[in-house]
Amino acid sequence: MTRSSHIVRRLLVAGLATSVVVTSGCGWFRASTGYEGSRETRPLEVPPDLTTPAVDPSMQMPTVADVQARRAPAGAQQAQAGAAVSSFEVADSAGEAWRRVGLALDRIDGVTITNRAQLLGSYEVQYRGESFLVRVQQGQGDTSTVTAVNAAGQAVGTGAATELLGLLRQRLG
Repeated sequence: MTRSSHIVRRLLVAGLATSVVVTSGCGWFRASTGYEGSRETRPLEVPPDLTTPAVDPSMQMPTVADVQARRAPAGAQQAQAGAAVSSFEVADSAGEAWRRVGLALDRIDGVTITNRAQLLGSYEVQYRGESFLVRVQQGQGDTSTVTAVNAAGQAVGTGAATELLGLLRQRLG
C-alpha cells in the first residue's frame, strides 16, 4: 500500500466517524434542561369540588308559569279573572268575523299568527309558548262561533288558548 492511499483511508474513516457523531443526535452533546422531572409536567388534576356546577339561585332558569305571569298584559289578567272560555259567539257572518278576529289577534301582545286560512276560517297562532288554531265557523243565523282547536282537531278548554279566547271576546264583544 502506498502512503497516499493510507492517508486517504484515514481521512475517509475520520470523516465518516465525524459525520456519524454529528448527525446521530447523541445525548453526549446535549445538556439536561431539568424540566423532564418537574412538577408542572404532570397531568392536570381537577379538584372534586370543581367537577360539579355550583347551584346559585341567581343562575336558576325561571319556570314557564313565572315567565307567563311577568309577561301577562293587563287585559290578560282581566280575561283570566273574567272567564276562561272555550268558545264564544260573534254577531257577524263567518267571513266578517274571520276578518275581525284577525285584526284583534294582530293587536294582542304576545300573539304570533303563523298561518292564515280564510277558506277554512282559521288562524294558526302561537301564544304563551303554545301553538293552536283559532277557528271561526258559521253558527246559527247571522252569528259565528270562535273556538280554539289543538293539532288533533279537538276544542281546547285550558291554558293559553282559553286566555286568548277571553281576550278576543273582550275585544270583539
